Amino acid sequence: MDPTRSRRTFIKGAGAATIAGLAGCSGQGSQSDSTSTDGTGESGGATGTTAGSAQTNAVSIKFWHAMGGDLGKLVDSLVSDFVSQADGIEMTATQKGSYRETLNATTSAVQAGNPPAIAQIFEIGTQLAIDSGVFAPVEDIVPDSVNFDNYLDSVLNYYRIDGKLNSMPFNSSNAIFYYNKNAFDEAGLDPENPPTTFQGITDAANTLTEAGVVDKGTTWPNHSWFVEQWFAEQGQTLVNNENGRASRATELYLQSDAAKSVFNWWADLYEQDQYLNPGIEAWSEAQQAFLTQKTGILGYSTSSIAPMKKGAKDNGFELGTMRLPTPGGARNGVVIGGASLWTPASLADEKQQAAGEFLAWLTKPAQQKRWHTGTGYFPVREEAISELKSEGFYEKNPNFLTAIEQLRETKDMPATRGALMGPFTEVRTIVEEGYVSMIQNENQNVTDVLGQVDTEAEEALNSYNQKAN
Repeated sequence: MDPTRSRRTFIKGAGAATIAGLAGCSGQGSQSDSTSTDGTGESGGATGTTAGSAQTNAVSIKFWHAMGGDLGKLVDSLVSDFVSQADGIEMTATQKGSYRETLNATTSAVQAGNPPAIAQIFEIGTQLAIDSGVFAPVEDIVPDSVNFDNYLDSVLNYYRIDGKLNSMPFNSSNAIFYYNKNAFDEAGLDPENPPTTFQGITDAANTLTEAGVVDKGTTWPNHSWFVEQWFAEQGQTLVNNENGRASRATELYLQSDAAKSVFNWWADLYEQDQYLNPGIEAWSEAQQAFLTQKTGILGYSTSSIAPMKKGAKDNGFELGTMRLPTPGGARNGVVIGGASLWTPASLADEKQQAAGEFLAWLTKPAQQKRWHTGTGYFPVREEAISELKSEGFYEKNPNFLTAIEQLRETKDMPATRGALMGPFTEVRTIVEEGYVSMIQNENQNVTDVLGQVDTEAEEALNSYNQKAN
C-alpha cells in the first residue's frame, strides 16, 4: 500500500440514483457526504455532485480503505461494479492511508458525527475497534439472506468474539514462503519439493549460497506477524486467557519455548549469514531482494501472489510457493492476516442497510473470485474456491492454492484464532526491535532479550488495560 497517496473515487449509482446529487439526498444533514468533512480535516465530499438535487431517495455512503496502488484500483473497480447494479445507492471510496491511519480517521469521524458507512480495519485492530464501542456487529447489518455457513470458518473465527461476528472478512491472508525454482534447480535442490521445516530452510539456504546462485539464502520482513504465525503452528497462544478471547489478555508468552524456538532459529540464520535483514516491517525491501535474486527464498504474505508471479517472470525465473516452515514439521495451523470491514453503529438505518448490501455483494463468489485471482488474498467463501477448482484455475495456478490448503488444515484452537489485545501495534514494534537487539548485541543471548521484550510488552498491555477499564 502507499500511505502517502489518498485516492478518492466518486461513482454514481444506476437507475433513479444516477440523477441524484449528493447535496439533496438521504436527508442526513451533517452526515451528508457532499457538505461536511470527515473529522480529520480532509474533505469527505466528492466532485461533480450538484446536478439532480430534486432526487431525495438515493442513499450515499462512504467506504474508507487502506488499499493503495493496484489494490486500490481493484477496490475502486469493485465499488463501481456494485453501484452499477445497485438501486439508489451511491458510494465514495477513499484511501485513508495506512491501516492505522484508517482506524484513527474512522474513530475521529464517528466522534465528529460524520462516519463512513464502511471502514477497513486491520486484523490486529479488532480489540481496539471493539473497545471504541462505535461499531455495530456485521451480522446485524447484512441482509438475512447471507448464509455464513458457506464462509471459511478459520476466517470467521478471528472476527467472531463471544459468539458475535463483529466485522465482514475482506482481504484475508496468511503467511507463506516463496522460492526461486530456477535457483533451486541450479543449486541441485528439488524445485518440486521445497523444505517444510526450520532446519530445511537453513540447509536449503546454505546450499543456495554455496552454489553461488544467490547472495544470501532467505529473507522476510522483520515483522512480528511471522512470529505470531509460528506461535500458532506450535499451538502456543501469544497472550493468556485463551489468546484474549475468554477475557481480556493480561500476560504475554514471549518467553515460552515456542518463542525461543523461533528466535533461536532466526538469530542463527543471521549468524550463518543466511538471513538478509531488510529492516523492521520492510516488506518492499524484502520483496525486491527476492525478485532481484539476491535471495532464493522469501517469507511473505499470500496477498501478493499475483504481482509476485509477474515480478518473477519479469526477472527471468519461475516462482514457487511453499507452506510456512515449522520447527520440526508438526503443524497446528496459521492465523489469518489482512483486514475486515466494519460499520459504525451511529449510522442512519438506510445507510446501514446500504452498507449491508455492499458487504453481502462483495463476498459473493463472483467478487471473491475476482479479488482472489487478481491479488492472492484468499476467498472468504467456500463456494468461490469450489468454482475456481472446477474451472481449472488452481491446476493452472498452483501457487494460489498453497495458502488455502494451509488454512483449510488449520485446527480450530485459541492459538490459531489469533490474539486479541488493545496495544497490538505497540507490542509488534517491541517484538521487532527485540530481534534487532538479538542480532546486534553480542553480549545478550536470545533468552535474555526475550525476557526484556516480554516485560516491555506486558507493561504496554497493562497500561492499555488500565485505561480501557
